[in-house]
Amino acid sequence: MPGLNHDPVARLRDDLEMTFREDLEEAVVDPVRWPDLMERVAQASGSEGALLLRTDRTGLDAITTASLAESSRRYFEEHWHREDHRFRGLPMIRARGIAVDQDFTTPEEIERLPFYQDLLASSGLRWFAGIGFEVKGRLWCLALQRTVAQGLYEPHEQARLATLSPLLRRAGLLTAVVEKARLAGLTEAFDVLGRPAMILDSEGRAIRWNTAFSTLLGRDLKLAGGRLIAEEGEAARQLEALSRPSGRSPISAVVVPRRDALPIAIHVVPLVGPSRGLFAGGRTLLIASVPGALPVPPAAILQTAYRLTPAEARLAQAVSGGLSLAEAANQFSITAATARSQLKAIFAKTGATRQSDLLRLVTGLAR
Repeated sequence: MPGLNHDPVARLRDDLEMTFREDLEEAVVDPVRWPDLMERVAQASGSEGALLLRTDRTGLDAITTASLAESSRRYFEEHWHREDHRFRGLPMIRARGIAVDQDFTTPEEIERLPFYQDLLASSGLRWFAGIGFEVKGRLWCLALQRTVAQGLYEPHEQARLATLSPLLRRAGLLTAVVEKARLAGLTEAFDVLGRPAMILDSEGRAIRWNTAFSTLLGRDLKLAGGRLIAEEGEAARQLEALSRPSGRSPISAVVVPRRDALPIAIHVVPLVGPSRGLFAGGRTLLIASVPGALPVPPAAILQTAYRLTPAEARLAQAVSGGLSLAEAANQFSITAATARSQLKAIFAKTGATRQSDLLRLVTGLAR
């Protein structure tokens, strides 16, 4: 299938591999640079943008260039990734490091398939080149995208792009090593502080935890199949929610009751941004504590920890310090209805369902 005429400046530059190697070195040292690297490849190959994703995942680990942000959002939110026509090309990607639309799609299919006409056409996109590479047995794909006007990826371009596959594989492996070292340092730092900490991947599986967290595991809170399991019903449901492939967890805290000991308060902290552990898999940090007879922290700490408003933080501090809701409302000169509304907002943001849960969470921060 012949391509359209292109501006020769938009073709692959002769020095692509050299500049790509330099960019890869920077991305390994600082994983935040991976989107910049992808943008450079997109520009050098005359592409509209690029998407990097694991081919066996729901997209939680995917990152994209700014130019494809909206189409990538639709791709996952509208579940196109579950019926991606381009998955036909995965065997070719594994075999030779690259696949393009014309390898597995006819012009007639492009004109009638919803994947091309509904998803891609609405963003002005048409042509694809998927550069594959494996990291620890998982197949990744750097998916370059071109518009109709930019034309398809021709054979000589495919050959040049395929040479990037082994470079990406090496960079992915090295980045995973760097990321794992950082995750290990994070949990060890909490060990120094005397705080139990655990890191989960995007499927809710524990990939790293410190000695302090290990001491909390027992019959009421255990690891089964790599996932945290609680005996008590509500805590069990909340921990199970951390395993759902829905991106950022809506849960900010989980209280795990124990039969013969004080409950465990687990604070849920999402690891966000391009440096969240792209190849090592770290997505969520859990920080645990065992609340007891501890002082209530300042309202400013509560406000920062749970994103409370100043009024909500003040109320949370007051009721955790022993005041009833009515006494707190009177002290702050607000109505009982306002106090109840603020407490409801506090519960929503902290994950507490009753004031005893809130007390455990708040006193845990004072440790």
